[in-house]
Amino acid sequence: MIRVFVSGCYDILHAGHVQFFTEARALGDHLTVCFASAEVLWFHKQRRSSLPDEHKRALIAALRVVDDVVVGNGLEEGIDFREHFLRLRPDLLAVTEDDKYGPLKRALCAEVGAKYVVMPKTPPQFPPVSTTQIVRFIRAPRSEE
Repeated sequence: MIRVFVSGCYDILHAGHVQFFTEARALGDHLTVCFASAEVLWFHKQRRSSLPDEHKRALIAALRVVDDVVVGNGLEEGIDFREHFLRLRPDLLAVTEDDKYGPLKRALCAEVGAKYVVMPKTPPQFPPVSTTQIVRFIRAPRSEE
């Protein structure tokens, strides 16, 4: 069995995240998704989480391509998931090509003999959107009806 691990903030879950999870899951037989805890988000990005961790965990766990969900609580930037990664010892860590923490993640993979896989951003089946854009949509003034 090939165990795949992915990590991220996934603060406002959107279709781009689901597409990434689906493509990562296709690399193996079991997918673990780790998301940054509310504490980690605040510590590194100085912003509150959009949802309580328990709600975010339930949403991600409900996706059929996700086999397991863990919460990253470590305060080491870029690898808040270190403790889980060392415990679970996955076969590969999948990241997107715009990941900023490659050297740290490659070193972590080397500790457990995991493969570091950079996934290209594939064209989405819909216009892409980011968490930042979603927040802007929510904050945008409404037109008078």
